[in-house]
Amino acid sequence: MSLTTQQLSLRTGTRALVDTLDLALEPGEVLGILGANGAGKSTLLTVLAGLARPAQGQVLLDGQSLADLPPLTRAQHIGLLPQGDEGGFFGSVADFVALGHFPFSGPVPDLAPHLAAWELTDLANRPLDTLSGGERQRARLAQLAVQQPRIALLDEPLTHLDPAHQARLLAWARSEADAGRTVVLTLHDPNWAACHCDRLLFLHGDGRWQLGTPAGLLTPDSLEALYGPGTAALWRQGGRGQTV
Repeated sequence: MSLTTQQLSLRTGTRALVDTLDLALEPGEVLGILGANGAGKSTLLTVLAGLARPAQGQVLLDGQSLADLPPLTRAQHIGLLPQGDEGGFFGSVADFVALGHFPFSGPVPDLAPHLAAWELTDLANRPLDTLSGGERQRARLAQLAVQQPRIALLDEPLTHLDPAHQARLLAWARSEADAGRTVVLTLHDPNWAACHCDRLLFLHGDGRWQLGTPAGLLTPDSLEALYGPGTAALWRQGGRGQTV
């Protein structure tokens, strides 16, 4: 299943975020999106999920415009993990995780493997709003896993997670790609991006964008152009499968 953009342009007010982006998301890959705060990363994921319209251009799912697909049909193929928290949800962790099955008919599948994968088994009957930020983030990831989207869009998924769970999340992303699915995630750490992403998309927040491999894009000069002076110090040269 392919998700592509054609001449996609994004705006906020009068400011250009992305100009004429042509992007083909490939099954079996992890794409990392990097850029400063406000560069358009979240906006792009929302448009890729079909939840917002671009200023220009279109997004196609297997050649069909997302704008022409019913929301449930989109949700059967594309999953979005947004940055926002789940205010106003008063059910249990298990209830929340089970919502991942909402786009589909039939009984909810066994939640036990998904709860166990994110160390939520002992928290399953707890109200979601009593959990810590990291525990709620793991519940959101378990919900996405229940949805089993062919294309997973994750907006800053490492937020609130401790290092062990960050590593687990990135390993999950790789396993999803190895199973033939597509994972797109926004990141801020170039070292994680180098180790776990097949391609990177840099958003400069003024319409400019760069698409390429970690080896081609992750250089001290390019990081300072993306984030500003002094940020090259965050980068320790490495790559996927290497120690950084």
